[in-house]
Amino acid sequence: MTVTSTTPFGGIKTEVVIRKYGLLQPTNWAEDCESEMRLMDDLWNKLVYINDEYISKYISLMCQDKNFSEAKSQYDNSVAASAAVSDIASSKRRLAIIQKDVARRMADALRALETSRREEVKVARQESGLWWGNYNALVRSFERARSAAIRGGQTMHRRSGGGDGRITNTLQGGAAVEALFDGSLSQIMVRPISARAWLSEIRGERRRLQRTFLSATVFVRDGERRTVTWPMIMHRPIPANCRVKEVIITRRRHGNSWRWAASFICTQQADRAVPEPTGAKRIAIDVGWRRVPDGLRVATVVISGQSPSFIVLPASMLVSFSLIDELRSRLQASNRLGIDMLQRADLGSFAQPFQDLLRDFQSISEKRPVDLAKFCESDFFLLQARENVGMDLWAWRKGHKRLTDWLRNHHRKTVGHRNHFYQNKIIEVLDQASEVIVNDVKVGEIAARRTSRSESPFVPNRVGHYRRIAAPSELIRALKLQAEKRKIAFNKLEAESPVRCPTCGSLSRKTRADALPQVCANCDSSFDQDVVACESLLSPAPTARTTRSVKARSAAATT
Repeated sequence: MTVTSTTPFGGIKTEVVIRKYGLLQPTNWAEDCESEMRLMDDLWNKLVYINDEYISKYISLMCQDKNFSEAKSQYDNSVAASAAVSDIASSKRRLAIIQKDVARRMADALRALETSRREEVKVARQESGLWWGNYNALVRSFERARSAAIRGGQTMHRRSGGGDGRITNTLQGGAAVEALFDGSLSQIMVRPISARAWLSEIRGERRRLQRTFLSATVFVRDGERRTVTWPMIMHRPIPANCRVKEVIITRRRHGNSWRWAASFICTQQADRAVPEPTGAKRIAIDVGWRRVPDGLRVATVVISGQSPSFIVLPASMLVSFSLIDELRSRLQASNRLGIDMLQRADLGSFAQPFQDLLRDFQSISEKRPVDLAKFCESDFFLLQARENVGMDLWAWRKGHKRLTDWLRNHHRKTVGHRNHFYQNKIIEVLDQASEVIVNDVKVGEIAARRTSRSESPFVPNRVGHYRRIAAPSELIRALKLQAEKRKIAFNKLEAESPVRCPTCGSLSRKTRADALPQVCANCDSSFDQDVVACESLLSPAPTARTTRSVKARSAAATT
């Protein structure tokens, strides 16, 4: 992955280059390394406690203002009473306005409170017993998560100590790529690899030569460095002109085993702008979703001087997504059946400690699918013989697990096929492009709208179904990523909506807003409004606007 940014020194453009490699199980991992991982969980939980105390003091300070206290009580009561969505949104907006005003007036007190929190974080970091490379990375990660939680109105969660974690080696000032292999770095070393590991024409030879070893520092205590070695598959090289800034080793639980990976965070000077290829043209793209006979049309592409083209998900892919909905429905029915069977099960027919496990599950007042999933993976099923569990319960769990795995695997493969399809189509579209202009449709705002007469969504259920299949945000993300890789300008403009008739300029229609094609009521000419929207983005004096109004046309763009 490559990200381009501009440094503050002379406007020199640099790129952040990330290379991630798979690791096998370490050869000399021991209890002292596990202790370092547990200390990181302890520090995280301490930071969560400090943040909770800060939030409590912040709210107490803000509630000294009568208007804020009343607005917060009104919002909390609306949420607790499951009030109408519009009422909750209204009270939330009022609370935000009052909070901003009170925070401005109490700026000095709030600044002192934040300073106190940072001092507590500093003390917790110093008393954690962690190596500096690990605690610095953990505090940075916590602060990023905290900022996101504050923006989203969420809370920070403690870590349960499941063993997931990461080891971070920060190379101050950076190091040349050659230094990784020559052993001159005290923190990191990679066993040298032959250049034929990536250049050989024989696949077997490449795979064999790409096997190497990574040695990294886990911690330093009392001046003694603890180094661990992992077998590593270096499937692609790190660019030679990079400087390695950080090496992060992650561990994630996968079933009953661990999965390890190493990420090398590097920087390099960005290449100069690549000259535009001969015949490069501007491209306008309107992202949406329309059901057509051969599939689902998800984007309209107009290239200057050429006929419009379309990106259409094939009908076979729609069938795959329909199977996901069917499997989810079957899984919900299986959840209800399993909860009912376990609730009616006789406690006396099971021995201890399985009787207590079942009693704890039956005592849950409102059982959720996640509660059932946890119980299915508990010792109740794993440590009891089939005849002790009961043939009916055993058969249900077997079918339920098969259904769960089927849904998970099918969903992963279907979404992966769609994203791969998008990537290939986008590469074809950008082959001779000099600039990409995307119609900035506010899909999220459309989905959040409500009709004036009820609280039902503005977007019908079937439209929402096709929206989830089309995943317009994924298409735009892939488009932006490929444009950045090719140094192609990427811009967003909002086209006029509804579009005018290209013949007479009238807004009157004989057809519905979602019809394809549209028929003008003034001149009887027919046109594709998606194509017209793209053409308006490419016009010398475009009618596109940059306001944040909602484009209602795309909300009903399906049949």
